[in-house]
Amino acid sequence: MQKLLMKEVPAMSEHERIHKALVAVKKATETCQAQWIIGGSASLMLRGLELSKEPRDLDIYCDDVDVHILYKALDPFALDQPTLSVTDMYRSTLSHFLIHEIQVELVGGFEVNARGNRYETMVNKLLMPFSEQVVLNDADYSVAIVPLAHELWFNFLRERMDRVDLIVKAFAKNPMLHEEALLAIEKKNTFTAEARRSLHHLLSNRKAGGL
Repeated sequence: MQKLLMKEVPAMSEHERIHKALVAVKKATETCQAQWIIGGSASLMLRGLELSKEPRDLDIYCDDVDVHILYKALDPFALDQPTLSVTDMYRSTLSHFLIHEIQVELVGGFEVNARGNRYETMVNKLLMPFSEQVVLNDADYSVAIVPLAHELWFNFLRERMDRVDLIVKAFAKNPMLHEEALLAIEKKNTFTAEARRSLHHLLSNRKAGGL
């Protein structure tokens, strides 16, 4: 009997898995009257930023009002039910899904409170108007990612300075593309004068070649 040699199939990268998972999310929610947007390390990866390691999960933000609509659409992949989560720093309604071996977290009504600062991720009113569209590997679909200004403030508030440095460098390449979103986020949220001064100092230093 002749033996058939099986071709070795290359392992799928986390980057490719995330694209595949996003196509599934897009298909499942495309008839929903609810908006969602990608944040976290996956949003940075989709921008082409060089992370120290590939994201292993996917964060999707929505407003509280849209949580149950989106949860219903994604229910076939669900691992749990939407649950209110409140810590010293964060408040959100969380639910989790497993889609093409990627853990997907639906984050509703996300708020960050740190050192006198309060930042609310208003998806419909704030993040979506300043979002950027990324075409997925399946060219029939594109998805919205959070404005870079969101990732800048979010990582600054949680003191992830490695991420802040990476984001500031990306911001400085085309500041006019990001400054309107930055101003809108600062106008609609509560940041201390010290926090604003520190963050804008980082941006000014990078523009001047100081980082």
